[in-house]
Amino acid sequence: MNNLKDIVDKLNLNIRSYQELKKIRILDTDQGKYVIKSRDRRNDDLYEYLSNRNFSYILERERIDNYDLFPFINEISLPQEEKAIELVYILSLLHNKTTFYQEVALDKVKEIYETLTKEIEYLNYYYHDLQDIIEQKVYMAPEEYLLIRNISLVYSALDFAKYNLDKWYEYKKNQKKERVVLLHGKPKLDHFLVGESSRLISWNNYKRDLPIYDFIYFYKSDYLDLEMSTLFDTYQSKFAYTEEELLLFLTMLAIPKKIIFTRNHYHDCYEISKFVKYMEKTRDFILKENKKTEETNHYEFNK
Repeated sequence: MNNLKDIVDKLNLNIRSYQELKKIRILDTDQGKYVIKSRDRRNDDLYEYLSNRNFSYILERERIDNYDLFPFINEISLPQEEKAIELVYILSLLHNKTTFYQEVALDKVKEIYETLTKEIEYLNYYYHDLQDIIEQKVYMAPEEYLLIRNISLVYSALDFAKYNLDKWYEYKKNQKKERVVLLHGKPKLDHFLVGESSRLISWNNYKRDLPIYDFIYFYKSDYLDLEMSTLFDTYQSKFAYTEEELLLFLTMLAIPKKIIFTRNHYHDCYEISKFVKYMEKTRDFILKENKKTEETNHYEFNK
């Protein structure tokens, strides 16, 4: 940012101090604190689009030459769950305000199906091979024992994912239209600021696609610290997934990640503990969602 002095002079600001963090600088001036970063011209389209859709939960900015200047938000201290509820509410608002419908592209549907099918099959082979290797050892490492004790969670999740994926594919093959929204791309607590007003930040990965991807990212980012069932209910009360969206959503949540041991026992034990926690929480989350679906179907059948 070699032109920082020119920018400050244009705005008649007197800098008291500044802090450099990766690609941004935080300026403390006589007129308040600001964040300055190199201008991303792709964001011009984003701001115009969200403004036209009356979505205001985005940072105000001032464009100066090749830079964007944003007001610095002093965050209010909130419990994580309270902050998360506000985040999912605003996420549902974003999706509601940017919803549109397009023709189903069968080539894309097939690509998603084949990609996820291959991933599920690969992980099935991978974990069975890993289990065989571990169980042949005379002495298991602590992280290996922890994985083997919970390996049934992995196989159950993979079976569930394949079953749901097949149902989703059969549904999509006969569908003409599908719902698309503007996705933030990386919604998580670290990318949500709550001050005098609330703002979503870090829009570098925004795109237009199926609405499920934002909550999947949020879930996988913050599942350790939050009770996701309640948050998902809040989101669904404002923006309910369709039947096929829910099928793909639960499929993608269920697919476990690939565990690779590093021989650092402390690191590996920690990672396996997180992995098991994810599998347990996701199993319980899916059971609750399936129960709600069954209750809804039963109610509708008996109306």
